Amino acid sequence: MTETGSNRLAIARFVILIVVVLALGIGLTVAGTDGLSDALESASESRWGAVAFIALYIVLVIIVAPGTAATISAALLFGFQTGLFISVVGASVGATIAFLISRAIGRDGAVALLGKRLQSVDRFIGEREFSSMLVLRVLPVVPFNMLNYAAGLTAISFSRYVAATVLGILPGTTLATFTASRSDEPTSPAFIIGLVAAVAALIGSGILARRFTARHTADA
Repeated sequence: MTETGSNRLAIARFVILIVVVLALGIGLTVAGTDGLSDALESASESRWGAVAFIALYIVLVIIVAPGTAATISAALLFGFQTGLFISVVGASVGATIAFLISRAIGRDGAVALLGKRLQSVDRFIGEREFSSMLVLRVLPVVPFNMLNYAAGLTAISFSRYVAATVLGILPGTTLATFTASRSDEPTSPAFIIGLVAAVAALIGSGILARRFTARHTADA
């Protein structure tokens, strides 16, 4: 196959990947979360409840389903400690698989189609691979599931992507799991503190995200 033919095939794979991911995201948003909640509850009631829940969580991340719903369900069904373990493992493994799918299918096409634009992103990431991904995970600059696939299109190393992902999701996941696990006692100090902390973290991370994006847009 000629170089032109290879580039066209790579671009076609890249476009198909983008269309499929967007279609899944839009479809799941339109469908709502009722079916998702039922599936999560059924998984928790199986013989290997925690393992089945992790497996379903991984699938949900890959198909761009809302991760927050799965995290809250894990906390409600399994409690804080087990729920946190399930959420961190499920989200991390799902994010890793999504990254690998994107890297294998879309990277070459993204390079061929975007050219210099992607090269500038690669240069930025190359200078600060771990820290840039960590910031993007901690701050809501890009939706979690979309970032998994977007990162696979860049030149970030696999090991730094995984490490930054695991560390980056820990604070928010811990806070969400703790608050949800105490939701059966809405007047308890633990729940109130967790809820206030979650709201403060959301507002604070939003402010930091705007500053982060504004600064790096100006530097670009």
